[in-house]
Amino acid sequence: MRSLTFLALIALTGTAAAQCPTRDALETGRTAYVTYPDGGTVGLRWLGARMVEETTRYPDGEREFRMISMGGVFITDEVDLDGVAELAETRITSRYPGWLYDRLPIGPEMDVTVTATNSFADGAPPEDEEVELHTGMQAEFEIAGCRYEAFPMLLTYHWADESFTSMMTHLPALGLSLELARIDAETGPLPFAPSRFSLTPP
Repeated sequence: MRSLTFLALIALTGTAAAQCPTRDALETGRTAYVTYPDGGTVGLRWLGARMVEETTRYPDGEREFRMISMGGVFITDEVDLDGVAELAETRITSRYPGWLYDRLPIGPEMDVTVTATNSFADGAPPEDEEVELHTGMQAEFEIAGCRYEAFPMLLTYHWADESFTSMMTHLPALGLSLELARIDAETGPLPFAPSRFSLTPP
């Protein structure tokens, strides 16, 4: 797939990290930090049972949020933040059909399409969201100066009349997924590879 080939190439960009994340470090409760071109830093922390907590922070303290996902792919909970406080009225929870759990953990050269049901804490009606996942071949990737076995992913979310496509890489040894590009319908892939991936906060 052409898009997955593009993703593999841009994964090789980035600068050396201060301390590359390891499985041992994550197992002891440490957080991995990934910094993106928009200035945002995402803290990635294991919760157990393949669940990952992802907390996104920005230098200006605006637009911050926290997600919980299965392997960094299938989002189950999302809430906006005001400092350390969660804004409960912004919470979105997502439920998936039981068969999806039998397909986890995700692996290379997989194709999965699943419909989640999103519920909103503010009282808005529930809505369905289709998640489409395509993964490529596993190989050695370099992410911001850190080398891992990884495979590319093309992940598209569809809801109502809108959609969003993200090009990512999944690191099986860490159970984490990192964004590498976003696809705009008019311009094609827009590089969004991390500039930093480390166990030390920026």
